[in-house]
Amino acid sequence: MSYRNVIAVLILLSAAAWWFLYEDPEAEVHSAHQELMRLLSKTQGKASSSMIVTARVLQSIFADSCEVTGDAEMIAGRYTPEEMVGTIFQVQGMFLSIDLTFRELVTAFPAADDAFTNFTAVLVGRSLMEGEGEVEVGETRAVVSRMRKVEGAWLFTEFNLAKVLEN
Repeated sequence: MSYRNVIAVLILLSAAAWWFLYEDPEAEVHSAHQELMRLLSKTQGKASSSMIVTARVLQSIFADSCEVTGDAEMIAGRYTPEEMVGTIFQVQGMFLSIDLTFRELVTAFPAADDAFTNFTAVLVGRSLMEGEGEVEVGETRAVVSRMRKVEGAWLFTEFNLAKVLEN
């Protein structure tokens, strides 16, 4: 094998290694949002054993402090990961089912370890309202989330929610 062939093979191997090992920050951030969307959704009759796994995964995707602001007064505040999980389970407890989708994700990186994602969150669910029985619920919010990269992992640090006005 000639010297040129060896160099060409090394360049190709280096490019292949980079291709497989490189983690696209935007893809990582969007993947974290997809995981959050999956964890916040709830199917009727969800097993309690899966709640334990869900709680652990949820705790792992929030920073030491995560703030919720905007027009969602019921959940506004600053939370530790444990408090955030408790709040999420409290809200989920008011629903028989929740189908949550995130649409139109647009992410900006003001710094290498800082990401802002604008998206639309659509919630459709079945709620048990006291004295009213089952009630269909539908809500759409414009959301801005902030994530920081901490020790190689993207963690949620902030959410700002705004109700979308319907025509």
